[in-house]
Amino acid sequence: MRLFLLLFIVGLFSCQSNWNLDPVHVKESLQKGADQWTENKVLVSTRLGDFEMELDARTPLHRLNFIRLVKMGYFEDRYFYRIVYVTGIQGGGEYRDRLNYLVPAEYIDDLKPVRGSLAMARYDEGNPEQASSPSEFFIVTDTEQAARFYKKYVVFGKVTKGMAVVDSIFNAKSYDEKPVIPVKFDIKVLP
Repeated sequence: MRLFLLLFIVGLFSCQSNWNLDPVHVKESLQKGADQWTENKVLVSTRLGDFEMELDARTPLHRLNFIRLVKMGYFEDRYFYRIVYVTGIQGGGEYRDRLNYLVPAEYIDDLKPVRGSLAMARYDEGNPEQASSPSEFFIVTDTEQAARFYKKYVVFGKVTKGMAVVDSIFNAKSYDEKPVIPVKFDIKVLP
């Protein structure tokens, strides 16, 4: 039994370490995977329904990183853990599974946060280049409020089907920006 438990723990940590990239060579590592991470559409499944998102090719590093993590299973059994007042919902690898690298910023002038935009969160401390979190993302539900995020967070996609599901998650009962009943999700790549 002890051997089984030890092998399980080693396997768990080795799998999680595969999610990380060398923090110094993130751009190069992601570009090497361009041939295997070609998709740009994903399906997000929740207990409140499903919705689809399309990733923008003009932000290749963010698209490659997101598809890479989806294909590796990183976004299985994750949660929308934050309902940002008036602005949107946030999900991904909160504190327990924070990855050790950042994705270089890719601001595109005409990719402004609007209702349905998909953007990556960002850590402010020790991040003068405004690089993005590799695993924490948010979906905008209010364009007017989101305008203040322009060129602060990288927009790299949008909800194309099922915005009513995103609204249901946003309207779920919450306390101090935390959903009272957590909304678990899985993300799968679409052909």
